[in-house]
Amino acid sequence: MSKPHRFKHIGLSAGLFLVVSLIWTAPSSADTPNDLFDLSVEELINFQVTSVSGKAERLGDTTSAVFVITQDDIQRHGVRSIPDALRLAPGLSVLQIDANKWAVGSRGRTGRFANKLLVLMDGRLLYTPGFSGVFWDVQQTLIEEVDRIEIIRGPGAVVWGTNAVNGVINIITKSSASDPGGSVIGGLDPEGAEFLAVRQAGQLGESSTYRAFLNYQSADGNELIGGFPGADGWDLLRGSFRADRSHDDAEMSFTVEAYTGSMGETVTNFIPQPPYANVLPYEGNVSGAFAIGSWSMTHEDSARTSGQVYLDYTSRDSAMFSEDRTTISFDLQHHRSFGRHEIVAGGWLRFNRYDIGGSTRLSFLDEIDSDRVISAFVQDEITLVDDSLSVELGLKLENNELSQDDVEFMPTARLLWKPVENHSAWVAVTRSVRTPSIADLSAVVTDIGPALPPGDPLNPFPVPLRQGTIGNLAYESESNVSLELGLRGQLGDSLSYDVALFNMEYKDIRSFVLAGAFCSPSGVPVFVDPTCVIGSDSVISTALFTNDNDSRLHGGEMSLDWMPAESWRVRASASFVREDLEVAAGAFEPPSSYPEWQYSLRSEWSPTENISVAAFVRYVDEIEYFGIDDYWQANANVRWALRESWVVSLGVRNLLDDVTQEYQSELGDLVPTQIERSAFLNLSYTY
Repeated sequence: MSKPHRFKHIGLSAGLFLVVSLIWTAPSSADTPNDLFDLSVEELINFQVTSVSGKAERLGDTTSAVFVITQDDIQRHGVRSIPDALRLAPGLSVLQIDANKWAVGSRGRTGRFANKLLVLMDGRLLYTPGFSGVFWDVQQTLIEEVDRIEIIRGPGAVVWGTNAVNGVINIITKSSASDPGGSVIGGLDPEGAEFLAVRQAGQLGESSTYRAFLNYQSADGNELIGGFPGADGWDLLRGSFRADRSHDDAEMSFTVEAYTGSMGETVTNFIPQPPYANVLPYEGNVSGAFAIGSWSMTHEDSARTSGQVYLDYTSRDSAMFSEDRTTISFDLQHHRSFGRHEIVAGGWLRFNRYDIGGSTRLSFLDEIDSDRVISAFVQDEITLVDDSLSVELGLKLENNELSQDDVEFMPTARLLWKPVENHSAWVAVTRSVRTPSIADLSAVVTDIGPALPPGDPLNPFPVPLRQGTIGNLAYESESNVSLELGLRGQLGDSLSYDVALFNMEYKDIRSFVLAGAFCSPSGVPVFVDPTCVIGSDSVISTALFTNDNDSRLHGGEMSLDWMPAESWRVRASASFVREDLEVAAGAFEPPSSYPEWQYSLRSEWSPTENISVAAFVRYVDEIEYFGIDDYWQANANVRWALRESWVVSLGVRNLLDDVTQEYQSELGDLVPTQIERSAFLNLSYTY
């Protein structure tokens, strides 16, 4: 982006905030209530989170870079999807690929198949062991049912296990005892997106409650680069039922949920004549269901035991692959205090069963149809000086059948120091592990980039040269040792700060070595029979997955939360990450496909008790590998409670540009799309 355009966007961003923040009213009215925000700055510091150490603790006392997105944040910004909500968090890279696909990452590791970010919803694992990552298109629970999203930037391996290397996202939905009654929620935008949901909650008995909802969403496809219409439209129907029971010192919950829909995409296919690729629409089907039961009991000595079991089925059909996966998981955890020691211990047993199919572009060396994970952890928080100094020691042991190692060893040591009231400093050293996926071990992928035509300086053959990768059944786990330093605190009643610095040393990360060139479609190696090129439609140069490279990621994140008035809140954040690779002899350097710098600024104003005005501006650095320029984006939303039962929300996305390319699939299978400016209207009726 040129400097004049960058300055223009900065000016537009500043102007946007002045318009949405000042045009409505000044916040000095004497009758402005003081409860327009769910959490004040002080209350947010004291907010109880559970994702860091497996027990409830003050956010201000955690020894991780933690951020919480509340339901109040979601409502004020008119958010309708989990990925869109995650944009509100500092430090995360949340980039849209097309109308239904996203790349979400933390601390430099971004992609559609980001393999070092663990994501859960109510304790149910959303991470896909088959392909390493999260299919965000089907994580579309009714957004009004989300209580909060707890986000850890950095490792969470001791509590959550393998693959929680660069971050953990824990989506926690509301108890059915929240928000009794019913509601009808609907919305649309002129670009073709729409949704309609019906929700009902109430009592099942003296100590039991229920909640049920039915939610339908759909959206038209985006424009392709060049302005042509894409085929990435989608629709999804989801139904859910949840029951909660609270009796004496015990709590129980049961949820059953199912979904079905279609996810379109615009794909590229190799053809043996110029331009060596064609573009085709494809409509894939997705469906799934899960049942989850959980319980917890508080003992007479205030110790707490909790458990969970869930059964999860997911089915997906796409142009690249198909997958049917069934997961069953058993979890148990116990929390107890002994004098100056506060101990949390637990573990789980998890089984996955797969039926994965390929395509003309993807096949498998070996059929891997199941795996098993056994995990156990213990964590001890030791108070050294009351209300001032504590240390936390933890260890996770995990056995995963997809790993070459018998036991993955993941320790952590964390120190918390509170020198003065409302200020704390922490330091943490953690080892975490990313286990191989089925794709790492066995997938053979072709056409991960455009074919090079004959005569190209990089193509020595008289036929097109294609690129591909091949899995490695001896592929090993990747490991990371991270050092984190953090400061957080509160300056007066209206301002809080949070700073985190990190250095992450990776060993045995994914790298590539040349496995050979093969004639297509015969599969004959060129070095065995060079004459196989005659009569072939192409040559495929294949790279083998290896663990040859090491890497160092370092950077920092900073956020400020300021309430200049009881009705106005401003949040600002900045993050930076850079990677230094150590490339082994004979290995390729994997491309960097993440933005190094990101900034964001949020303004949330309630000029009256019934009106809230929110604006969100963010800057995303360039992604050189994909040729994506840096850009600014701005969103705005006005929410108006017309009466006690009616709420209207009117918003605009991507105010600064007509279209923006944010990301593209790292597999080279999808035609890049442009994310368009859009306006939307949401209407909610509660009865």
